Amino acid sequence: MNTLSILLPLLIILAFAGLLLLAIRTSRKQIAEKTHQASNLGFEEVISRPTQLISRVEDLYKRGKHQGIQVDQVYSKKDWDQEFFIFDVSSSNQDDNELGSEVFGVISNHLSLPHFSITTLPGFDSSSLLGGLMDGLLDKVLAFSEGYLGMTRIEFPERPEIDDQLIVFGKDEAAVRELIDRINLSSITRMKTYLHIAGMDDFLTVDFSQMTAYSSTDSDLIAQYREFIHILDNFNK
Repeated sequence: MNTLSILLPLLIILAFAGLLLLAIRTSRKQIAEKTHQASNLGFEEVISRPTQLISRVEDLYKRGKHQGIQVDQVYSKKDWDQEFFIFDVSSSNQDDNELGSEVFGVISNHLSLPHFSITTLPGFDSSSLLGGLMDGLLDKVLAFSEGYLGMTRIEFPERPEIDDQLIVFGKDEAAVRELIDRINLSSITRMKTYLHIAGMDDFLTVDFSQMTAYSSTDSDLIAQYREFIHILDNFNK
């Protein structure tokens, strides 16, 4: 066996190990930065996951009795009769397991919500050629999502500005329509990034996973929290 045939596998192993070490260091740095920012916002890291949070997250995210829900990196802070959370959520028994990261949530006596899900569509122009193709693809995705979510897609043909900017699901169509009618939609759709908002009873969440408009790592959570509070104001009863 020549030297090259020995060195090549060794170099591959070393390169892989180096990439793995870099990924671990990057992940630790990101977690440390996230903890620092959360602390600046008054949140504390929660080692023992709160049962009141777990039960509500399962109600929103669990699809089918065999799906396991995992909640990680939980931070919380209490403010009188409401408790705020930052958390990641994943499915513990699926390959593509991430369901949401840097999700802000609140359990509040000021909320009384129907079971709903809203996804924003920033800058989606269905009248263009590309938009038309995307619209067709979106309909297929939504048909699958409707069965997966266990909720019905609610459309607003009389208000095309809603259908062009929001995907709305709900279990009680009348209650969700009433909710949409009373919230300030511009406060949600003005952001040029995808948001996923979901709620049920006294629990509201906003998933900022795709929030790329804020490029500064020094202000990510601060900006997200500010937007979350702004959105929350719309849903308080």
